[in-house]
Amino acid sequence: MKQLYFLIIFLSSTLVFAQNTYTIKGKVTDFVTHDPIPFAAVSIKNSTIGRNTDFEGNFILQLPNLTSDSLLISCMGYTTKTVFIRRDSLIQVVNIQLKPSDILLHEVTVHAGENPAWAIIRKAVSAKSDNNFKKISAFDYISYNKIEVDVNNITDKLRKRKIAEKVNKAIEDIGTLTDDEGKSLVPTFISESISHYYFRNDPRLSKEIIEKTNIKGIGVTDGSLTAQLIGSTFQQYNFYVNQVDVLNKNFASPIADDWRLIYDYYLADSSYIGDDYCYRIEFTPKRKQDLAFAGTMWINKGSWAIAQIDATITKDANLNFVERIKIQQELEPIDSIWIPVKNRIVVDVSEITKGSAGLLLKFTNYNEDIVTNRPKDVKFYDRGIEIAPDYRENDKKYWQSVRPEPFTDKEQLAYTMIDTIKSIPVVKTYTEIAKILSSGYTRLFTGIELGPLVYSGAYNNVEGVRVRLGLRTNYEFSRKWVLEGYLAYGTKDDAWKGGGEITKIFSRKPWTTLSLKLTHDIEQVGLRKEDLGLGAVYSAYMRFFTLMRPFYENESRIQFQREVAKGIFTTVGFRTRSFDPLYSFQYRLRPELGDSSPTTTHFNTSEFLSEITFARDELAVINDNERLSFGTIKSPTISVKYIVGAKNLLGGDFTYHNIAAKYSHTLNLGYFGKTYYRAEAGAILGTVPYPLLKSHLGNETIFIVGNSFNLMNNFEFISDRYFSVRYTHDFEGLLFNRFPLIKKWKWRTFTTGKFLWGTLTDKNYNITPQNPETDFRNFSRLSTAPYIELGYGISNIFKFFRVEAMHRLTYLDRPDIKQFGVKVSAEISL
Repeated sequence: MKQLYFLIIFLSSTLVFAQNTYTIKGKVTDFVTHDPIPFAAVSIKNSTIGRNTDFEGNFILQLPNLTSDSLLISCMGYTTKTVFIRRDSLIQVVNIQLKPSDILLHEVTVHAGENPAWAIIRKAVSAKSDNNFKKISAFDYISYNKIEVDVNNITDKLRKRKIAEKVNKAIEDIGTLTDDEGKSLVPTFISESISHYYFRNDPRLSKEIIEKTNIKGIGVTDGSLTAQLIGSTFQQYNFYVNQVDVLNKNFASPIADDWRLIYDYYLADSSYIGDDYCYRIEFTPKRKQDLAFAGTMWINKGSWAIAQIDATITKDANLNFVERIKIQQELEPIDSIWIPVKNRIVVDVSEITKGSAGLLLKFTNYNEDIVTNRPKDVKFYDRGIEIAPDYRENDKKYWQSVRPEPFTDKEQLAYTMIDTIKSIPVVKTYTEIAKILSSGYTRLFTGIELGPLVYSGAYNNVEGVRVRLGLRTNYEFSRKWVLEGYLAYGTKDDAWKGGGEITKIFSRKPWTTLSLKLTHDIEQVGLRKEDLGLGAVYSAYMRFFTLMRPFYENESRIQFQREVAKGIFTTVGFRTRSFDPLYSFQYRLRPELGDSSPTTTHFNTSEFLSEITFARDELAVINDNERLSFGTIKSPTISVKYIVGAKNLLGGDFTYHNIAAKYSHTLNLGYFGKTYYRAEAGAILGTVPYPLLKSHLGNETIFIVGNSFNLMNNFEFISDRYFSVRYTHDFEGLLFNRFPLIKKWKWRTFTTGKFLWGTLTDKNYNITPQNPETDFRNFSRLSTAPYIELGYGISNIFKFFRVEAMHRLTYLDRPDIKQFGVKVSAEISL
């Protein structure tokens, strides 16, 4: 009976306490994007009582009494908002939307002593090596990834266009998606994926296995390429490095080594996040135009690790076409190391041209089942991204069971709208045009594509009007065989050209192919696409106007390629080529006889080929029947090529050895920008005519050509031994960001340097006869002094143009050369 009495008293007191407890809960979201706002401060006005929202923007306050009828909500980068709450209601649900605001620097009153935030930042910086989750031996986790893309900022002018009218008419019966200002949103892409991500530190390797995908998009299919691009590999952000790579731009971390030069800090608060006591630090860049973040981070006391961070890049930063980039990250301690468990990235893309629409991209990532310090064998990481064979075998119930958060009504509506929009005929037409522009090919029949369209027509002094028709098979035809072929005709030379290639894909893991190629076409000395690394557009341009030392060539080639290990790619093969010049050319058949030697104009070569490329952290994906490389992340790229010419083998006229090596790398210098440099060295051993030697690429146009020496004349120098270094340093906005009037234009500065050492042995110089009337030997060789040209300029002029002033410093006594020049180019970059 006594026990019952105490039980009744206990339950009664609990009831009384519960009746006097006020519960206020809700969600804080972005007014524009509707996304949750994590880490926002929610407090009772004029009190110290408050909480921070979690990663989903949710909060809950439980109070014994209410001292105010107002709730105060604040977050860095948003306008502070006050919301009314009822004192006569014990349980209230309050959902709040905050409007983004321009981030202003705090007005700091300087007192004796230093900024209290500095001591915390100093400790966080000194503890970076201990807290960097990519310093541990290994980790892996299961990752859920969601990507959403919407068209926004649709202007009235754009609404009147035919495609917009068709879209609006098609979806008006389904519903409308708008932001809170009533502006329309048109969904274009939604994807989900479940993947297993693996990371190993020594050697630094990573791998992601895409296990399931769910993709809806306009002009996008749930194919293997798309599946490889929507995982977590492309959503890795690490604030423990000095420079955080965002859209291939480097932004200074708020805990970078040189933090005091870049950021201002404010100690805003300190409280518990779960069981961890943390300091809330607000940070803003000292100069708004610098590539730096503004936002808030919570630093754990004791470990000095980042527990949460909300970092924003505003439109004031020296970026093009971007209104805002927001990165939100929540980390949790796993075996004493704080590892990201939730990431959210929002990219608000402004209109590229006046009157066009913008884009809103949202990336969400949840990581679970995290395992640390259990590295796999190095061979396990051979392929960076893989897709499971059954990656498309899933249904609606599966996704409902694995989503960390259920789809909202708007997301469900977006799914329906995408299916409707992509079925509209005019949208299909625009989608096909976009595919043609991106790939260069258009679908002709099932399994057959026409292209590359950029090569379809040209005009030059040899062929007149050149018309070309090319075809290739795609994965619909076969996933193991690729057939390509083309025919071309010139109206002036009245000659047909053409070629064909057949490729057998033996394996996609590792990538292994065998190809056979036959061609008959016009080439130009020193301007082969494969030797210079020229893009398709520039290669097509080289077919226009005056061809430089053109010749007819017949080529037969067999080639085997294999990725022998991650980052190591090999090529071996054999080819024969013929050289039939269309310009004045001769070489001596017996050069030791000098002027008495007989001469000829035609020659054949038979060559054994081998090449190996090292790119340790290369990121590559398989796009149906081709391998696409996105380059390396941090490591240099090294390639070595060795060619052996065999005389008397299938008509070969020369024996020689051609050895060439390339080394290219990008250095991120943080606050001071980026340096790109490339070194090349080579030697041709043997006696051969100059078309088989190294013709250093000159440039007599007004346009900047990156692979050329821009103040060197065409065929000015030829070498059989050479070494060159090219570098470009982009200062980004380091200099112009400091000038009040210029910084608004977002101009950027750069410098360049090109150095060339080379020699041409007498035997290879004298094999070409010198005849002033026919001008056979219209080239020179370098002496012991290097060729040098230096440049400087301004890029991002009107967001597109680049202007460079160049100085040639050596070989100034040669005729018809320019010591100084100004050249231009156009580029699209962020």
